[in-house]
Amino acid sequence: MLNLSREEKLLWGRKLRQPQNLPFVAPDGYLECVDQVQRKEFKITGTENQDITVWLTTTEEKTSNSMLYINIHGGGFVQNHAIWDHALCATMARELKCAVLDIDYRLAPEYPFPAALVDCYDVLQWAFEHSAELDIDPQKIVVGGNSAGATLTAGICMKSAEKKTRMPAMGIMVYPAGAMEDTNGVDLSGELDLGNLEVRGVLYNNLYLDRDEQTKDPYVSLIYAKEEMLESFPDMVIVTAGQDTLCPGGEQFAMKLVASGVKVTLQRFRNSNHGFYLRCIGEEWQQARNMVFHEIRSKMGI
Repeated sequence: MLNLSREEKLLWGRKLRQPQNLPFVAPDGYLECVDQVQRKEFKITGTENQDITVWLTTTEEKTSNSMLYINIHGGGFVQNHAIWDHALCATMARELKCAVLDIDYRLAPEYPFPAALVDCYDVLQWAFEHSAELDIDPQKIVVGGNSAGATLTAGICMKSAEKKTRMPAMGIMVYPAGAMEDTNGVDLSGELDLGNLEVRGVLYNNLYLDRDEQTKDPYVSLIYAKEEMLESFPDMVIVTAGQDTLCPGGEQFAMKLVASGVKVTLQRFRNSNHGFYLRCIGEEWQQARNMVFHEIRSKMGI
């Protein structure tokens, strides 16, 4: 890993969060979905006495005692929650006629590992405890995320198994990082192109972690998880992108789940790159979303 001081990490965090590094050109009319739902912002107090901001998104078509989709945004554990995260949650609420709870977890480098994992796990357990208040069926809580959010989705399932607490009914992992990328081969000297996925990935990893040995922690690099950490997982849906450097690691983790006895639906969208599902990039994003919607409807009986 890079030998960065805390001050350098904070500086890189600010640079990475500049909007020009992650351009977003939405399809015509796409963002209108954000204004076609009801969204309530509030805070949950976590187990470390931390405030966790969440948004509850619903529509007029939401059924009573509906399923709940808990969304965990991506961005390398560093990027802020953004408009396209709200748009995805609005789309989920409308398509599935359900409630969506969207987590604004603590970000690195200000809050390195495992702060984000703790926040997401705490929100899941809070949802179980407040299912009546949310008007949702606690047997139909689905957790999902993209990129870093996919890694956190697996992480909270592992944490639920470790603590012997309630497990979600289903997990959705969209282009997960199976392992922290190797810093070798990525030139980080001189002026860096922060629009380059590999450069950003290396920086994200270094801002998220405090020590080199954490790269082998199964909550950080999923491929190091042992069978007993995975065998009680719910059914999982995993989406990978064929042009994505994270594709092999994500699919390796999918195979580890299968070997542990977990039912996994895996589909690679071979012409797509990282971020396509969330930011509507290329020709396959709608196909990928339709696959996820179909799997959720089938499993949840909606």
